[in-house]
Amino acid sequence: MFCAISGEAPKEPVVSKKSGLLYEKRLIERYIDENGKDPITGEELGLDDLVAVKTCTCQADAAPHTAFPRPPTHTSVPSLLTALQNEYDAMVFETLALKKQYDSVRQDLAHALYTNDASTRVIARLLKERNEARDALANVHASIGVSAPSDDVDMPPAEPSAALPPAVLSAIDDTASALSSERRARIKRGAPEGYTTPASAPSLAEQTAISSLHGASAPGITALDVSGNGSLLLTGGKDKAVLVLDRASQKVLSTFKGHTKPITAVAFAARANPAVGDEARAAPAPPYAVSASADKTLRVYTAKDNGAYALAHTLKGYADEVVGVDVHPTDLLVGSASRDRSWALHALDSGERLLHIGAPDDEDDGGFVYESFAFHPDGQLAATGTAEGAIRVWDVKQGKQSAVFRGHAGAVHTLSFSQNGYLLAAASRASNEVKIWDLRKLDVARTVELPENYQVAQVRFDPTAQLLAVVGDDVRVFGGKALNLVYTLDQNSAQETSAQWSPVDGALLVAGMDRTVRVLGAGAEA
Repeated sequence: MFCAISGEAPKEPVVSKKSGLLYEKRLIERYIDENGKDPITGEELGLDDLVAVKTCTCQADAAPHTAFPRPPTHTSVPSLLTALQNEYDAMVFETLALKKQYDSVRQDLAHALYTNDASTRVIARLLKERNEARDALANVHASIGVSAPSDDVDMPPAEPSAALPPAVLSAIDDTASALSSERRARIKRGAPEGYTTPASAPSLAEQTAISSLHGASAPGITALDVSGNGSLLLTGGKDKAVLVLDRASQKVLSTFKGHTKPITAVAFAARANPAVGDEARAAPAPPYAVSASADKTLRVYTAKDNGAYALAHTLKGYADEVVGVDVHPTDLLVGSASRDRSWALHALDSGERLLHIGAPDDEDDGGFVYESFAFHPDGQLAATGTAEGAIRVWDVKQGKQSAVFRGHAGAVHTLSFSQNGYLLAAASRASNEVKIWDLRKLDVARTVELPENYQVAQVRFDPTAQLLAVVGDDVRVFGGKALNLVYTLDQNSAQETSAQWSPVDGALLVAGMDRTVRVLGAGAEA
């Protein structure tokens, strides 16, 4: 045992009742006489708070086995040694005081440095925002009547509009005609060599796992998309951030933290390109990426030359959470739906709202509080899932409702059109089944049954229209015309929230609340 002041073994050890620390009696008594407190903890301390530690096991009335020599006089060598001892004690006290002052100064200096650094960052950010605001204002004044601003775009509180510009209508028709013929030719050719099929799906296995994405304080990936060439991933999280990642290197290319609430949906442009296999691999990077959030806004990001993305527009104006988003096959429009009972189309290049469809006055069964949104592969139709279990199919050009599907037990929060053009998969968290709707017969074509109490998070058809992925409590893949179960992965450590198919190799990418994106492939990774 050693003295807490000198660090040496004490000759007359005493223990503080308050702190339990061991001291040399003469040192602690001198310190108490001068300061009246514990030298280590700083608590008030008196001589009565010290307890002597016995150093022998003899009887209380017996003489100890050893005794200290008599105090020397001041005219002898022992006297000199005593003086030196006193001098040493004083140095010990001074060293202790200096150490405490040193530690205090270090803490104060560290706090001051952190404060200065934070202040510098805040000032730099404010100066940057001021300069950007000045530039934006100058651009607006210089281009009034020519184009919309490239910053925050507020949707005006006007009456719902249902008239797209003629140029957009023409682009929708041309795109639908081209994609329809390409889709028929692709389905006739079948899946390319090495692509995942119903026959090879049972051999799906984890190829890579990109972990530790998004913040740990609010963990979880809530949305996922993959680019048309299979090289980029787009994720949104509970931490309100949006990430663009390179799939091969697993490197984060861009991070966006502008949203103020969790991300509800993300989408790349050029996702409707029907190319698969090597043809998809050769496709360019998506020109746009979009994110939707519970903060009632959408954000549009544009691709840069270095492969990263930059914020182009913030689309505001919804009165409630934006819960669904999809990019139109023309790559000119982004569609979105909100719980404020409306859906809208915006121009990707300008952020201008071109179409806004609200709930009618004579609201029918199924409601108009939306939970999901998806475009048909041809781009002429859009589907919205409602909180009351209905699916509303819309004519995009006219903004009119074409059909209504009813029969889900709760909010339809996930939709996926098949690339064959006539099937629509939909699910609700209130039910353990996935309904496959036939757009030609306007009825349920088949129902995929899941285990009791299964929580479906998302459904996704693959680009060849042969496979359907269902994620939630686990990962399931259904294949063939009958959509039989061909693959199950139940080794996930947390709830799976999102799934996408890579158009290059048919790999299934799955994201969940464990902050990880897993790549499941049936062959060598592309």
